[in-house]
Amino acid sequence: MENAGLRAFIAVILSMVILFGSQYLYTKYYKPKNIPVKQNEELKKDEKPASTPELPEVQPVKKDSKQVTKDIKVKEILVENDVFKVTLSNEGATIKAVELKKYKDKKGFPIKLTSSEISACSILKNNKLDYSKVLFDIDDSKASFKNSTEAIVVFTYNDGNISIQRTFVFNKEDYSIDIKDETKGLGSYYVTLGKDFGIFDKEGAPHWGPVILKEADRIELTPKKLKDTVTYKEGVKWVAQEDKYFFSAIVPLSKANQFVVSPYNGDVLTSVEFQDGINQYKIFASPKEYDYLKKFNVGLEHIVDFGFFSIIARPLFWFLKLLYRLTGNYGIAIIILTIIVRIPFIPIVNRGQKSMQKLSELQPKLMQLKEQYKNDPQKLQKEMMELYRKYKINPMSGCLPILLQIPVFFALYKILIIAIELRQAPFILWISDLSAKDPYYILPILMGATMLIQQKMTPSTADPTQQKIMLIMPVVFTFLFLSFPSGLVLYWLVNNIFGIIQQFYINQKIKKSA
Repeated sequence: MENAGLRAFIAVILSMVILFGSQYLYTKYYKPKNIPVKQNEELKKDEKPASTPELPEVQPVKKDSKQVTKDIKVKEILVENDVFKVTLSNEGATIKAVELKKYKDKKGFPIKLTSSEISACSILKNNKLDYSKVLFDIDDSKASFKNSTEAIVVFTYNDGNISIQRTFVFNKEDYSIDIKDETKGLGSYYVTLGKDFGIFDKEGAPHWGPVILKEADRIELTPKKLKDTVTYKEGVKWVAQEDKYFFSAIVPLSKANQFVVSPYNGDVLTSVEFQDGINQYKIFASPKEYDYLKKFNVGLEHIVDFGFFSIIARPLFWFLKLLYRLTGNYGIAIIILTIIVRIPFIPIVNRGQKSMQKLSELQPKLMQLKEQYKNDPQKLQKEMMELYRKYKINPMSGCLPILLQIPVFFALYKILIIAIELRQAPFILWISDLSAKDPYYILPILMGATMLIQQKMTPSTADPTQQKIMLIMPVVFTFLFLSFPSGLVLYWLVNNIFGIIQQFYINQKIKKSA
């Protein structure tokens, strides 16, 4: 049992290094290979691969495919409300682009969500994309919000056998678009989100691509691994395409036949199948604003993935935003939240540190036992346990505070990694974006320094060799955190400073009582 506490401590720290770092570095640097996977690796027990007659894989439309249209020219219509500008096209009655007015790219231009090759809301039928190229008649007489809280655009198509009327309804302060399809002669048809619509930046995203909410389960599909069409039927609330901060989604209001993710030219198409008649659904092209999405009561807030410790992350996220409303600065809010989260652990940490101090003072006796029973491990173990009982010491107590704080660490880590609220949120001086790394690496270096100071102040039961090994940890953490978002590094730095103050207080108290 000698140094069992140290070994456990090292194991905990290394686990945190691996778990914190692997996800971030994986998504930042790893480029997945196009490796085939078995279809059942992507499915659950009640999901099934689509049979070829039911839903064959989508084929690209040919440039010379014939269109049954009147003498109509391609026309685009711009609808603008308080939060976005939407470009509609009569080519397929589709969405060409959505410009988010409140969110900027690195150059200061508004974020624009577009789809390549296949536009959002394209109609698929008979394994072809011909209806995505058909030219519709347009009624855009109500396409503005003048004297109205709604803007309406109506597209119609009729070739004598098939008729389609699609109505877009926009609200003045909303990212959602209400769509009503009235069709005859199609039998059944698919509405697709288009290729990469809703995905602005794949770099650094924990996941990008299709997401499905089935009952209460968030199902992520990886485009590069999907080789066969996947369908979902019962219990699906919505299908979406996401990156780290933005997404698009189809939320059916009418009954849908099935929800489909299909391979397409090395990528995927995410679609919903409807039956001929009147079908209503919502289209979202939106930032991942948790509170805004929650108000729709369709589970869209689950597009924000808080991870395994979501039950802890959600209230912490709410509290972080409350602190921001009070302070007006997310950096200050992170500092306050870190301190408040540490307060409940003060008694546990104090007891653990006192136990570690006693264990450190006991080292000479432990070394004597080790020398005395070096050839009898069982006797050594028994005598050491007897010594711990005599002095009322738990060798593992120093690790307990760390173990109890791990769920909170991971919950805050997830919040600070994915929260769009921190995107381009300034702190002070050189920190202009808490979601980006520190450009001058000042915070990571300070974090490493405070970790070293805290380590030096903490009582150790290790021998000199083990102590030298432990000195590697601040160096490892410093290099690991160089590329981490500055908001996360700030949290860890404040956490270390709080630990130093607490350790100083404990050390002074022990000296006075000695």
